[in-house]
Amino acid sequence: MTHDAEHIINRPAEVASVLSSLQRQHLPVTVSFKGVEQKYLSLVLAVDRKEQVFYLDELNQTSGHKRILANETFSVRGTDQGITVFFTKCQAIKILDENDGVVYRIPFPHELIHNQKRDAFRAAVMLGNNLPVTLLSFTRKEPLQPLVARLMDMSSTGCKLEFDSLIEPHFKDLELFEQMTINLKAFEKKLIVQVEARHVVYDEKNNRTTCGFRFVDTEPSMQAEIDRFVIFLQREARRVDVPK
Repeated sequence: MTHDAEHIINRPAEVASVLSSLQRQHLPVTVSFKGVEQKYLSLVLAVDRKEQVFYLDELNQTSGHKRILANETFSVRGTDQGITVFFTKCQAIKILDENDGVVYRIPFPHELIHNQKRDAFRAAVMLGNNLPVTLLSFTRKEPLQPLVARLMDMSSTGCKLEFDSLIEPHFKDLELFEQMTINLKAFEKKLIVQVEARHVVYDEKNNRTTCGFRFVDTEPSMQAEIDRFVIFLQREARRVDVPK
């Protein structure tokens, strides 16, 4: 699934999460047709998770609209929090004539590339204290007890935690936890998100577990809280001139 900094997303729930983020922030996307030099700007207007379709705004030039009408396939590229999003083999299955213009109904892509080169700043955490972390999984035979972890870094899309124990049963790569709660006591708030385990490392010599977690299907209000916290961390890092 992962090749260097390039991550292929193919689960509909994750695809929906990325598309919803583009839509929620009104981020422009570029539409390209194979063999055509002209690029077209558009916006993701809505995402239907149940039907696994999304709605794209009318292309900003008539030549692009004509290509959609001719059922030509196209690719879409955008940037979300500094991370490049790219998917291809798109085709409109319905064209809606709305009051404000035309809207294209498009099935979710089978694959979506999340180019995770660190354009998205991953902020180092300088709180210097341990944080209570709870991980809830409905599929684990043995539920994890409340854990204490150090929050190593955080970006808008994920975080890295270090635990002073060898977690049992071991974290599995891509293991889904329906709820992670990070208690930021110093800020009088809790971050509650669904996460996916990534790149777990077990240090048996020092009895330590380090694991990255990717946020999944984050609610807009919680995403806003995360983004505010990351901005705070960025400012703190700049203030003390920590190397990035």
